[in-house]
Amino acid sequence: MLFETPTGHHHRHHPRRSLSSGRHKIHFSSNTSLYDNIAAPKPNGHIPKQRRDELLQEQQRQSGQLHKKTGPFHSERMERCKNCCKSVTTFIFSRVGLCLLVVAYAVAGGVVFKLLEGPYEGEVSQGVHRRLNITVERLFNTSEQSKVLHVNNWTAMARQILEEYQLDLVRQTKRSYQRKRFENDTKQWNFPGAILYAITVITTIGYGHITCKTNYGKIMTMIYAIFGIPLMLLCLANIGSTMADAFRFIYCNVCCSYCNMIKKRRNIRALQSVELSQNSLSSVPKFPNVTTSPPNSLATVSTNHIESKPSTSVVEFVDNFNIDYRKTTIPISVTLSLLSSYLILGAVLFSEWENWKFLDGAYFCFVTLATIGLGDFVPGNSIESTQVEGKLVICALYVLFGLSLMAMCFNLMQEEVRAKFRRLGNKLGIIDDPNFW
Repeated sequence: MLFETPTGHHHRHHPRRSLSSGRHKIHFSSNTSLYDNIAAPKPNGHIPKQRRDELLQEQQRQSGQLHKKTGPFHSERMERCKNCCKSVTTFIFSRVGLCLLVVAYAVAGGVVFKLLEGPYEGEVSQGVHRRLNITVERLFNTSEQSKVLHVNNWTAMARQILEEYQLDLVRQTKRSYQRKRFENDTKQWNFPGAILYAITVITTIGYGHITCKTNYGKIMTMIYAIFGIPLMLLCLANIGSTMADAFRFIYCNVCCSYCNMIKKRRNIRALQSVELSQNSLSSVPKFPNVTTSPPNSLATVSTNHIESKPSTSVVEFVDNFNIDYRKTTIPISVTLSLLSSYLILGAVLFSEWENWKFLDGAYFCFVTLATIGLGDFVPGNSIESTQVEGKLVICALYVLFGLSLMAMCFNLMQEEVRAKFRRLGNKLGIIDDPNFW
């Protein structure tokens, strides 16, 4: 069907549209978009304003419904991200998470310090050995140029050359050269040595046998210590409390099991005697004319009650009063014995490895666990040392576990001292509340 537009052109009637020439109504199919409806041809060449407003409102309504459909998806996604972040944060600040975080922090620090200081150490070592070769060559050339070798002349000349080399070597040592082993040995800034350096920084031990000489290494050491020392202290506090709880549990259930059993039997007997006295009083009849029974019958009754087994109520009552290991205090002598045993174990181990005296090994272990770190004795730092990397790893593990043990012992000794002062205050009448402190 053809119809004529105001411009005179003929258009064919679209099968999906129906035009009404009388009221200018247009009917659209459901599969056309709103923009197609707006751009549809009209008999008079324009769309009525009211119809255009209705179409725009419909478009806005459809976009709002689409936003409502996608809104819950985005909110659910954001909620999942928040829950995941909360879970990760909770795990990181837990006891296991803190331990893993400290280990990862030490390993990352070892990698960074090795990358920063390793190449510079190689350059300095090459410079020192180059200077040594030059000194030897000067000695040879001077001896070759001399026609007659007089002892005094050659000795003075050789002494002058060697003093120059010695002065240069001291200068290089003050700057950065710290090697005390042969050329074919392992470098100081290897991966285990860098990890040990990182651990000595965050534990405030600071042996000083190996230090950063580059500017980037010094800046990195300061930044690494600012974040690492609080992290290490927090980790040691949590590990110390956990190990203290475990040691109390072992001490109560293993070391003091016999004492607890004896106390339990005493409590059962005491409660049994109290129950028998109450039963004997309740079994006496209350009449106006009380008649006493023969003494033999009372004796037989009492002996029968005493020889009988304790009642189940008494046993259950005593079982409910089991000693709580969390409230148990460990004697200071036990904690000091534990620390001494760990120190002696380290002294024997390092003295055998490094061919030290036993006193030197004990001195090194004490200086290390006390975080003094003088640095005069360090495993793997002498000329005769072998398997340096393995010794550095064992030393790092010994330091970490030893500091955790120190934190545990300090926690136990602190509670024991508090308990002693609390008991003393109760006896003197200074403290009325037994749960004070």
